[in-house]
Amino acid sequence: MKIYTALKKITLLTFLLTAFVVTACKDDDKEPAPVEDTNPIVGRWQLTAVTPETPGTTIPALSFIQTVAPCILELKLTFNPNNTLTTADCPSAVTAIDPFVPVGTDAKWKVDGDKLTLSRGSTNQEFKIMQTDTNLTVVVNTQTDATKPPVNALLVFKKL
Repeated sequence: MKIYTALKKITLLTFLLTAFVVTACKDDDKEPAPVEDTNPIVGRWQLTAVTPETPGTTIPALSFIQTVAPCILELKLTFNPNNTLTTADCPSAVTAIDPFVPVGTDAKWKVDGDKLTLSRGSTNQEFKIMQTDTNLTVVVNTQTDATKPPVNALLVFKKL
């Protein structure tokens, strides 16, 4: 009888130990892979032109930007698949256009149809875009007075 009781205890302990080892060795659930945006805007773009939307229109903000940032046509924007935005090659241009287009540090992007939304912190701005695989045109309102009609400029980019 003692052997039978001892076998029952050993069997129970073996079962419990096996169950503990099996559950302790289970793989933890892995973090889901981050969703990456596959919009054609993803990639590196170089600014090739800044022009008024209406030919012959004078836009004071454009003159100011070109004065303080003569390297503006060297500006490159990278739209990353994780919806972040980085800039390169002309920091003065980033500073000059930032009041109109929030492309500075910690900028994020989202495309919905022909609308590009750029955000940084609690600031969100929406821009109309025209896009092909190799060209991107962003319509930017340079009028800072909301009571006046928009004065649009076109930022024209080519994909690198």
